[in-house]
Amino acid sequence: MFSRIIAILLSLISVLTTPLSQFSTASQLKSELKKGNYESPYIERALDSVTVNGISVENCGIVFPEGKIYEKAVQTLCDELYKVSGKQIEAAPKSSDNAFIIEESVDESETFRIKVKNGNVYIKGSLYAGISRGICAFTDEVLLTAGCSFDFADGYEYVKTFTDYVTYEDFGAVGDGVTDDFDAIIKTHEYANENNLSVFAKETATYYIGGANKTATIMTNTDWSTARFIIDDTAVENRSSWVFNVVPSKAAVNITDKVSPLSIDTTNIGSPLDYKSLVVLTDSNVKRYIRKGANQNDGSNQTDVILVDESGNISSDTPLIWDFNAITSATAYPIDAEILTIKGGRFTTIANNAPSEYTYYTRGIQVRRSNTVIDGLYHDITNEGKTGAPYSAFVSLSCCAFVTVKNSTFTGHKKYVTIGSAGTSVTMGTYDIGAATAVNAKFINCKQTNDITDIDYWGIAGTNYCKNLVYDGCAFSRFDAHQGVLNATVRNSVLGHHGIKLIGSGTALIENTTVLAEDFVDLRSDYGSTWNGEMIIRNCRFYPTGISNHIIKATNSEDHNFGYTCYLPEKVVIDGLYVHRIGTSYVFSKVNPNHKSDSYNAKHPVVAPEEITVSDYESLLSGNLKVSKNTAIFKTEITEI
Repeated sequence: MFSRIIAILLSLISVLTTPLSQFSTASQLKSELKKGNYESPYIERALDSVTVNGISVENCGIVFPEGKIYEKAVQTLCDELYKVSGKQIEAAPKSSDNAFIIEESVDESETFRIKVKNGNVYIKGSLYAGISRGICAFTDEVLLTAGCSFDFADGYEYVKTFTDYVTYEDFGAVGDGVTDDFDAIIKTHEYANENNLSVFAKETATYYIGGANKTATIMTNTDWSTARFIIDDTAVENRSSWVFNVVPSKAAVNITDKVSPLSIDTTNIGSPLDYKSLVVLTDSNVKRYIRKGANQNDGSNQTDVILVDESGNISSDTPLIWDFNAITSATAYPIDAEILTIKGGRFTTIANNAPSEYTYYTRGIQVRRSNTVIDGLYHDITNEGKTGAPYSAFVSLSCCAFVTVKNSTFTGHKKYVTIGSAGTSVTMGTYDIGAATAVNAKFINCKQTNDITDIDYWGIAGTNYCKNLVYDGCAFSRFDAHQGVLNATVRNSVLGHHGIKLIGSGTALIENTTVLAEDFVDLRSDYGSTWNGEMIIRNCRFYPTGISNHIIKATNSEDHNFGYTCYLPEKVVIDGLYVHRIGTSYVFSKVNPNHKSDSYNAKHPVVAPEEITVSDYESLLSGNLKVSKNTAIFKTEITEI
């Protein structure tokens, strides 16, 4: 009795002596998130400092003439300087010198110029190529390659001449936000594709895109800069028609007859290819991912995606994850060697108000070309009413490799309820980001417009059949892998109410990341809570939003055939984790509460972890960490390092 009283007193003393800032951290973070357009605080900047003759840009101002093109240029300048250095600059001079002076552009040249004189940075663009486009080019070519710092010293000059491009206006676009410019946009890209020209949008234009059953095909560099696009989904002729489709220069090739059955350890497909390709394999005789729950189904055909060189060698980064005793379909998607870049663009979707049913809309940008970069895109949504059909994604990556989406802003979609396949009410998944059969895809320094902790909006991303998927410097409502991912990395990021949801294999690395959700990691129960590999949690923070007291949620009744053996991570490494919770926490949930002893007869047993190591674990109070309350499944003890 005496020892219990002492323990209680010690706990009270700990509470009283804990810094108040520790208790307020979660609420402060959530408050910041609700301000909108929140970014990850862990973003790594390219420059430590940007100065004008040694004076920090924070002490400089911006002088500019009246006009929309100049106002947009000011915003672009502020955004670009902040992006590379984290430094804020005001659009007004603090003194007569050390100012960025945007000069009035009245000539018809294609030249953008930066010139430093007498402590001022003079910026001049052109009526056609614009000003913001030049500022972004300067960022890419100079600031991002400058090392640790950059100084606008007197005498410095940067000149950029834009050539070999066409504009939407060249083909009849009006850009007034009312006239439907879709035909002009389509014709512009057709001409650019045929003549290998870049496409520029007018920086002050607002292009309206109606619901016609048409698609603009992108095969060349495209710079939307500060132009706005309104995509009206209220009267769509074909909800499955993408607005933009980014396609490779070479068509996909059916190689089914050239590929024999493959075992999981195969390193060559047994047939040469004309080009290095991403190869998608299917065996329709085998069903995987046999889903359980309200959205239950009979599974999907066994599918795998691999990188293969001209000699037929499978890249070690994308090994096979299944044995293929038969191959009913094999398609090779040639990989373009050069990088195609799509920059800028502020898109607004006027949402459909269709019945709330599983009739997915794909009214966005589909990327099917490998080696593509999307940089600086912005997407928001209006007109979400009482009903609405779900969206598969605004930006979707499919059958491609080495795609990077960076410095971009997305929007979570409002939740709508329908009746699922099990005959019960379900909330439909609806996404702004999607990826399927994509490998080596990266999302870098991206964020969303709405509060990532607001449960009225669905998780922003969903993926299937991906390998080597990376979030770095992102602030999103969730990371999600539905039908499996091989190797998932989340670093320098903040994840909101849906947290980190995944199943798959390989290495799941979560590093320098904050999660504000019910669970730090949720191994999806509808697919068996399986992760066949290693999970590493390093230097992370977890602010639970519910009452659960575990870090990794895994649920499996061990009576359902998901189409594969279900594994819990073979090795769990926790190396630096703060949990904002009082009392004992557990690495894993109970998994199967009915599995209470070794005599339990599991029809489809889960494979338990072999090793759990923990170092530098900390909680709000009384920070004990145990493996799980279910000692029948979990025989492994924690090894403290």
